[in-house]
Amino acid sequence: MTDQKSFQPGGRPGRIPTDASAKTFENLDISLFDLYRANFRANEQVLSGRTFRNCQIEGPGVMLVLPGTTFDTTDFGQTGGDIRNLVLRPAGPLKVIGTIPVQDCAFIGCVFHGVGFTGPEAFLQQILSLDTPK
Repeated sequence: MTDQKSFQPGGRPGRIPTDASAKTFENLDISLFDLYRANFRANEQVLSGRTFRNCQIEGPGVMLVLPGTTFDTTDFGQTGGDIRNLVLRPAGPLKVIGTIPVQDCAFIGCVFHGVGFTGPEAFLQQILSLDTPK
C-alpha cells in the first residue's frame, strides 16, 4: 500500500517546488495559490517571467492570464464535457479581484487541475476554440 501523504491531488508522487522565487519550474506539482502567496509575501503581486515545464498546476484557483503568457502542449484539465466550464469572463474592466495574475510566463507540457481561466477576450476565445460543445 502507498503512503497517501506522499501524493498530491494530481495523483503522482508529490514533487513540490522548494524555491517559490525560481524562474524555471520543471517536473513539479505546484499549488498555484501557494506559489502566488509566497510571491505576494515578497511584494510580487503578479507571477511574472516564469517558465513551467511538465508541471502539474493545481487549484482551486482562477488564473488571470495577462499579456505575454503562452501555453504549449497544455492540458487545461477536466471540463465536465464542455470547455466553457473552465472560462470565467470579467464583468467589468480587466481587473478581476480574487484571481491569480500571471504575465509573461510560459507553460510547456503542463497539466492543470481545478484551475479556471480568465483574461482578455482574445485569450478566452482561444481557449473556447479548443473544444466545440456537443
